[in-house]
Amino acid sequence: MATVAECPADDGFLRALLTAMTAELVVVYDLPPDARPRPLAPASRFLLARDGSRAIGCCAVEPVSPGVYELKRMFVAPDVRGTGVSTALVAESERLARSDGGVLIRLETGVRQPAAMRLYERAGYRRVPNFPPHDGDPESVCYEKELA
Repeated sequence: MATVAECPADDGFLRALLTAMTAELVVVYDLPPDARPRPLAPASRFLLARDGSRAIGCCAVEPVSPGVYELKRMFVAPDVRGTGVSTALVAESERLARSDGGVLIRLETGVRQPAAMRLYERAGYRRVPNFPPHDGDPESVCYEKELA
């Protein structure tokens, strides 16, 4: 059973998972090998999923504007996908945003990630027009969810 907890941005296990995420996205989207995601806001908070001592997933919650947060950097190790780890990370991300006064959480994923799209839709996210900087990007798909 996986546990999810907040971790510092410089956590070594987190960094390893984010490196694996970037490597996977380079292949899936045929990006240049040196492609890197944009830096997150300094106030972003990170979550790490573990199975015992093994780090198996991560994500970030980035404040966008008062009451609005963005779920970023979602990644789960390929060998544990489909076991509920991503669902646990999404739920904890929502809890974290809500605890900071969030009323809305949004995210961007890609058309080449149908499993991610299904995950977010099952979790109650609704597809919305692409928000900046993803507006006009045919590879991007944006979602949001109101936090009760």
